[in-house]
Amino acid sequence: MIATLQFQHEPLRGDIEPPSSKNYTTRYVLASCLAEGRSVVHKPAIQDDAAALVRCCRRLGATIVARDESGAELEFCVGNATRIDRLEIEGFGGNPRVDSPEKPIDPDNAGAVLRLLLGVGAVIEGGVAFDTAHYKHSLGTRPNRDLLDAFAQLGVVCEAMGEGGTLPIRMAGGRSRIGAHLGARREREGMKPGDPVPVRISGAVSSQFLSALLFMAPLLDECVRIEVVDDLKSKPLIRTTLAVLADGGVSVEAADDLMSFVVRPGQKYKAREWSVNGDWPGTAAILAAAAVVPRSSIRLSRLRDDEQGERRCLDLYRQMGCTAEWKEGALIFSSPERLGRGEIDGDTCTDAVPAMMGAASLGEGETVFTGIANLQYKECDRVREPIAEMRGIFATGGGEATWEPGDAPRTIRVTGCPDGFGGGIAVDGRGDHRVIMLLSVMAMRCRGGLSIRGAEHVAKSFPLWFETLRRMGAKVALTEEETETAHA
Repeated sequence: MIATLQFQHEPLRGDIEPPSSKNYTTRYVLASCLAEGRSVVHKPAIQDDAAALVRCCRRLGATIVARDESGAELEFCVGNATRIDRLEIEGFGGNPRVDSPEKPIDPDNAGAVLRLLLGVGAVIEGGVAFDTAHYKHSLGTRPNRDLLDAFAQLGVVCEAMGEGGTLPIRMAGGRSRIGAHLGARREREGMKPGDPVPVRISGAVSSQFLSALLFMAPLLDECVRIEVVDDLKSKPLIRTTLAVLADGGVSVEAADDLMSFVVRPGQKYKAREWSVNGDWPGTAAILAAAAVVPRSSIRLSRLRDDEQGERRCLDLYRQMGCTAEWKEGALIFSSPERLGRGEIDGDTCTDAVPAMMGAASLGEGETVFTGIANLQYKECDRVREPIAEMRGIFATGGGEATWEPGDAPRTIRVTGCPDGFGGGIAVDGRGDHRVIMLLSVMAMRCRGGLSIRGAEHVAKSFPLWFETLRRMGAKVALTEEETETAHA
């Protein structure tokens, strides 16, 4: 699909409801599946990643039914995004299972879904396999070695493709195998009964590895101490995980710096009702679109000041001259006549960085994003690939985007062009929902418009993205590509 956006002459306006949080939906659904009994997830995020998680959890033994407000059953898919009200879940508790260990569980292109379910797979008796059928060149290239190395310390045997621990992955674990291994370690290393058995995990590449261990640990029959080495990326997402675990009945003793955790045995996830709040990464993109169009003013509801780190996008937009105020439970956001510059630690708001780069491309001066190293390991390399597309747009008007150092990017610098761009070109969304939103933001100020190839991939997190832009007053046309876009 090709999305063609026109230059935005008039300010953006509207009372907008952002999508439901992808990260909270993922964790609420997983916690519900790990509980015994009936849970309900109200207002779930309905996008490709959530659909992949639901399919995978059904394979693991959960019963999951999507319903509309009247109680009628619906297929859980993007096509029903405006109709689904809730998910009703009968969990598999501490005993996930698969009908065929040789038939891989397929998380499509969802990295967080894969990593979290690897933790569930580690306790499955008889083994389990994971692979992606359509995203060999995206999810199939993302590294998992740090997580697999942690599983090996628990006695789980993992076979993966290549040194990076990429898909396909086969696991031979189970609670009995893990218990025997940890018991032998306890005796061999001279630990007293009840002492936590240490498990080390690197946090240098992704916090998802640690979240997978934290969700898995309560299912074990041994007390474990998880020790984080080599730094920890995206700490706000770990706080999200801890908050969901606590609400789900699981107690985790966490160090203040989030570098060590003790999880005691004998705990069970509890069935309950969850209500998903608004998604801050998606909101960051909505706000970026409003920020680059002078004198825009929008109102956003269903947002909370929660553990989503991406809410820090407000800090950058305020630095750039926007106003953001809370009134009667809603966020009122307005843009200035001319955007300025700012600086932010991208590691605190990882999924908002691409959208903020889009806003920075229209700001006056240089905007700096530090702590962005882990952006290289997403649906695409979110450092080099979006900047390559941005440079094509910059060539029609001005501006610059660079990363440093060259061999191991840790900082992105964007020098904006507040007068906008000539546009009139086609760019590629790189099969990445965040890149598509970034390019859409820049398109708002392309005098000749802008066409984005592969725009259908925005459904991974925000299926109604282009419809939301239209409701704000943007001019968007969607057409099928002449040749089918290859899977990223």
